[in-house]
Amino acid sequence: MAVGCPQTSVRVEVLGPLRLLVDGAGVDVPGPKRRAVLALLALAEGRIVTVDRLVDALWPSQVPDSGRQALHNHVSRLRGHLGAASDRLETRHDGYRLVLGAGELDLAEARALLSAAQHDGAAGGYDLLRQAHELWRGPVLADLTGIEPIAAAVEDCARLRQDVTDALITQAIAVGRAEQVVGLAAASSAADPLREPAVLLLVRALAATGQAPGALHTARE
Repeated sequence: MAVGCPQTSVRVEVLGPLRLLVDGAGVDVPGPKRRAVLALLALAEGRIVTVDRLVDALWPSQVPDSGRQALHNHVSRLRGHLGAASDRLETRHDGYRLVLGAGELDLAEARALLSAAQHDGAAGGYDLLRQAHELWRGPVLADLTGIEPIAAAVEDCARLRQDVTDALITQAIAVGRAEQVVGLAAASSAADPLREPAVLLLVRALAATGQAPGALHTARE
């Protein structure tokens, strides 16, 4: 019986600077517009992104006469960057689709880990949430936030990070590991002092680590 060739792995990371890996090796994707196309296709998580949507995102003010051809060229170059995995970037009748499997998009992975942690025991959930939190590598797609659909996705990623952070601190306190997240709780509260859940979690973390005066001071503040 013939043995099929293993599928070339692809991973796109958006929770920080955009990164493309093919079979575990980093691949440089030059140019802001080409990087934007890759980001938009990845953020669609397997859904078709229409040509019209991509063109409008890349040229929001006025689409040049050569806009559609330029988009086609960027897609063609992206297939070249994907190498042996070029068939992952599919052309459909009205747009393009990037096929990514489980574990091949860090954003989807973070969401899945958060969901799994919510259905796991406290200790297991803590480990899953640590993994999810570590997926953020820095400011999300910082060089592409001038593109409106990407800017909106960045806001969604920020909310997801808040959810992961809150859940991680909560689980750490529950399993007696508050000392490992008290700094994280302080940073989360400092980043948004008016966000009540973050402040309350800091109070709980301080109290759980024996810092009662600090907890009381934070509560009063």
